[in-house]
Amino acid sequence: MSASRILVVDDEIDISTVLTVTLRRAGFEVRTANDGLEAIEAIQAEAPDLVILDVMMPRLDGLETLKRIREHGPTTHIPVIMLSAKTQLADKVRGFERGADDYVAKPFEPSEMLVRVQSLLKRTALARLTVPLLGVLGDWSSAEGVVQLTRDLEAARDIQARLTPAVPSSLAGLEAGAVLRPSTMVGGDFFDILPMGERIAVAIGDVSGKGIPAALLMVMVRTLLREIARGLSEPAEVLARLNASLCRDMPPSMFVTMVLAVLFPGRVGRVALASAGHPEPILVRKGTAPRPVSVGGMILGVFDEAVFEEAEVDLESGDSIIFLTDGVIEVPGADGTRAGLDRVLQILDRARGESAQRQAEAITTERLPVASGRIADDMTAFALKRP
Repeated sequence: MSASRILVVDDEIDISTVLTVTLRRAGFEVRTANDGLEAIEAIQAEAPDLVILDVMMPRLDGLETLKRIREHGPTTHIPVIMLSAKTQLADKVRGFERGADDYVAKPFEPSEMLVRVQSLLKRTALARLTVPLLGVLGDWSSAEGVVQLTRDLEAARDIQARLTPAVPSSLAGLEAGAVLRPSTMVGGDFFDILPMGERIAVAIGDVSGKGIPAALLMVMVRTLLREIARGLSEPAEVLARLNASLCRDMPPSMFVTMVLAVLFPGRVGRVALASAGHPEPILVRKGTAPRPVSVGGMILGVFDEAVFEEAEVDLESGDSIIFLTDGVIEVPGADGTRAGLDRVLQILDRARGESAQRQAEAITTERLPVASGRIADDMTAFALKRP
């Protein structure tokens, strides 16, 4: 864990030196400023975890500096210890009225100041963790701004839900069923049902990360996929063209995995598959244990020359093929352990006689932790079954 950053603001060199030496010996990272204007510049350049602020200073005194710190959204919650040779009650009151968290009178014992700094940092640990978020929110970090942000997130969740298609009871003669469980208000998992010429395709995708960035990227990926797939018929070609587009626009360190299944309306049970670094589909056949279908391919949006393989499966009566995201495989059980793919295969073995929808529900619902049903990653399952 990195050391907490302390900004010492005092025009007296001796005081500043004593505080700097004391705090650095205790493991803190310390910067100094000679007056309020320098302090404001330093805070705006890099927000500290705590400020020790002298009251009496040239150019801009401590009380006015504190007022500016508290009026600026990203710095509102930085803890501040006021420091002054004055010990009058009125001076303390003015400091607390403007948002000071603590007040220390000169002269002071360095050990006492160290204890006060450590204690205040412990009390404000949550505020320190939210500083990056407040920096992004800016003026939205007020109570009214947070309420508005919540409304916007709820609207984004509704928009994302509307983008998820209704799953028909039958696709190209196969039963269909799906479940999507986001781990946060908005997520990066998605599935889609889209036309590919005269054929029908089912796509299951997973954008790296979660929350707002993944949700925004998910919308872009889904839109590109639909546009690219419209005039093509082979799943590997669709993924290749999608990858080329994403490599141009994908943010650094983010990527997408996907499996694309193409159905043949004139050949019930025939499924052509292509995958981009996605968990392998699972084939459930009568008389044999469920098993993954091997189909290789690299993740989307990273490598310009990525290659995508294809595989074909012919479903017979009673057979199912299940597509899922890694959140289904990696979710921990009630004891905190991750059983992985073996547990998913066991669940599907028990559910082989169920409908496609019940099979999708089984591997998502039964994989939820017992503790309040919370999940660490989005979970998506899409099942196709031949009657």
